[in-house]
Amino acid sequence: MRNASSIRLFLRVLALSCLFVAASGPGAPLVPSEMGPGYHSAPAARFSAAPDPVGDVFRAVSRCRASLPETERWEIARVVEEQSSQYGYDPLFIIAMMEIESSCSPVARGPRGSVGLIQLRPATARSVAREIGLPWRGTHMLTRPGVNVPLGLRYLWKLERQFKDPYLAVAAYNLGPARVERMPRERARGTRYVRKIMARYENLLATAPIRRI
Repeated sequence: MRNASSIRLFLRVLALSCLFVAASGPGAPLVPSEMGPGYHSAPAARFSAAPDPVGDVFRAVSRCRASLPETERWEIARVVEEQSSQYGYDPLFIIAMMEIESSCSPVARGPRGSVGLIQLRPATARSVAREIGLPWRGTHMLTRPGVNVPLGLRYLWKLERQFKDPYLAVAAYNLGPARVERMPRERARGTRYVRKIMARYENLLATAPIRRI
């Protein structure tokens, strides 16, 4: 288990190594650019791959919502690991986001109509589904991890491309891009939502096995 100082160092590496981002789309190699929360980085290479990545994610999901059937927890773990790899995120960062968004409940519904593990409004989800060629059959689709997680990560990736700043992208996921565009940059980067996700991510890193290449 990592001590607190090593976790803080790792997160500083993540925050300061704003040097890499997906070059042209999901699955593309990392190139010099900007990087932020949840990304793998060369200086943090010893944390970049777990011996049992799906198992790590499964255990994180189980701690978040042990009441889910085991088969459903494994399904969430597999889709999070797969989609995180495609879009260049640390799966534990996505679990942190999921915990704040829905407490890891696939059927969670927000006060403004958002649905699912990584909360999405139906109109946003329908638009993203159209982009990736996924037939849209209604809001109920967002309660399925195999639909919700790919759409949520695709939307977050789009916001990063729009704002050129991963912290702003996370803020925009919560507040909406129009509102973030009107906010002072540093205020948007330090919203309560962003700070909560980063705090939860730090906790997940502290309790996960050391992840070596």
